[in-house]
Parts: sequence; C-alpha cells; structure tokens
Amino acid sequence: PELVLISSVAWCFIVSGIAERLGLSREMGALIAGLSISAYPYGSDVISKVTGVRDFFVTLFFVALGMQVPVPNATILGQAALIVAFVFVSRFVAVVPTTYFLREGLYAGTVTALNLAQISEFSLVILKLGADYGHVSDRASAVVLTAMILTSLVSPYVIGANDRIARIMLRPFERLARRRERAGGPAPDAHPAREIVLLGHFRIAQAVLDRVEQLAPHLKGRITLVDYDATRGRAVMARGFRWEYGDLANPDALEHLGMEQARIVVTTISDTFLKGISTRRLVATLRRLAPQATIVMTGEEKADAEDLLRAGADHVLVPGEITGERILTLLEKEK
Repeated sequence: PELVLISSVAWCFIVSGIAERLGLSREMGALIAGLSISAYPYGSDVISKVTGVRDFFVTLFFVALGMQVPVPNATILGQAALIVAFVFVSRFVAVVPTTYFLREGLYAGTVTALNLAQISEFSLVILKLGADYGHVSDRASAVVLTAMILTSLVSPYVIGANDRIARIMLRPFERLARRRERAGGPAPDAHPAREIVLLGHFRIAQAVLDRVEQLAPHLKGRITLVDYDATRGRAVMARGFRWEYGDLANPDALEHLGMEQARIVVTTISDTFLKGISTRRLVATLRRLAPQATIVMTGEEKADAEDLLRAGADHVLVPGEITGERILTLLEKEK
C-alpha cells in the first residue's frame, strides 16, 4: 500500500513537471495525473490515503488566496453581490426548466439549483492562471474572490435549508400543479373523493399500490395518494388511482385537500424521509383535520411508535419490527 501511495504522488509530480515543460500549467498537469489515477484499479485506495495531505495543501491554498484579497470596499462588495445574484439566477434558469421538461418536477430542479449555488473552487485556479498571465486584472480578481467567499459562506445554510426554501418558493405553483395534474386524470366516481388517503409516495406506498392492484382492484377509486412529485403522480393516475399535489409540511395544503372527508389516513414515510415536519407534528395536524379518521403512521423504532400513539395515532407500523417478525416466521418453518 505504501508503494502504491508513493508511486501515485510521484506520478502526480512527474506529470505536473511535464505539463509545465509543454507550456501548460502545473495545476493542469496535476488534474491530468488525477484523471489517470482514477482509472487505476487502486484509485479509491489512493484517494483515501492522500485525503489528509490533500486537505493540508487545500488549506494552504485558501490561506494564500485569502491573503491576496484586498480589504473590500463598497464598490467591490456591490460587484461581488451582483456576481452572486447572477450565479443564483443562472443556476435556476439552467436547472429548473431542464428538470421540468425531463418530467422530474419543479421541486427536484429547485433543490438542485440551490445546492449548486456555490462558485466552484476550481474557478479560482483558472482565475489565478489568468492573473499570472496578465489576462485578469487585480481588481477583477478581488471581485471574483470576494464573490466566491460570499457564496462559500452562504451556501452551507442554503443547502441545509434547501427543502424549506424550495417549498416556500414553489407554493405559488401548487394550485397550477394541481390543475395540470388533474387534467387527463380519472373521472370522479361515486366513492368519497378521499376515503382512503396515503401520504407520501415511497417504497411502502408503492408496495401498497402494487398489492391493491393485484389483490383488491376495486379499492383503486377509493384511494388518494398525496405527494409533491409530479412524475410519480402521472404514473399513479395512469394506473387508475387518484393523486393530489400536496406538501406534507404545510398544514394549509392538507386542509385544502379536504382531509376531513377521509376515513383512513396512512402516512407511509417516517422521520428519515420527511422534510420540514416530523411525524409527531404531522399526526397532530391530521388528528385536527380529520378527527373521525383512523390514522396510521410509520415509525422507525418502538419508542417512536409509543410517542405517535400518545400523539393521536390509532396504529403505528414499524418496518423493522414487521421484517423481524417475518424473518422469525421463516426461521420457524425451517425447523
């Protein structure tokens, strides 16, 4: 392992030196060396071993960059803010329409655009090369560096709150999404519109729909799936089920869906996958909106089940417990 590490580092320096001799930069040579190592069978092992060295030199690189940034004045800060605004807007313009036309939904595109808001550190390498060749002025370098620092400071908070920000930004489109997704959907029938409500579309909900389709197709018209993913909504309606656009973290959205009509409400996702709300808060909201309904929640552990029952749930399903019971049954059959 040590020989592999030493050979990889030596290869990096050799390629960097050759690149400089050929008129390229040492940085580009290092990039080419890294690309060649990634194709090597032991590439992942090399990456794990050079992580500490990499972080050390990256830290020194940013220290050197920080020392080059002059004390920002109002003009530099204003221009840097314009660059940051352009980066944010350009991400949305480039990503959101693309995901929308690919039928991945507005939510996925908005979250992706928020996660891509930071200016890449590799752009600083290009900036430094431009400054060394005299193609980029010191003032332009200062503005770009300041903009990169601003996005680096803001992006961790934006990424951490991307779900909440995306839901707030998409609320004006909820009504439009409902109209679009209802178009071409199954016609209303004699059953109550939301007699059985499934909240969230993930593995458990998919399994429920599959079992209903196979064993109880007469229940299709009585089941309404509530989720924010438009792509899955089309697939659900194509199978004959009802689908409604809804944000589980927004009590107002659930209220507008007419939850008071429901006889059974099943939340098929646990806290691991819920964003912007917890199962405890959700069950309280459901109990308020549908006091007569039978509420079924999904928990992760026994303690969650007890808390949810106290919060107002009628039944709590713990997938781990159900799986354990099933495995025990199989083991007993093998005796």
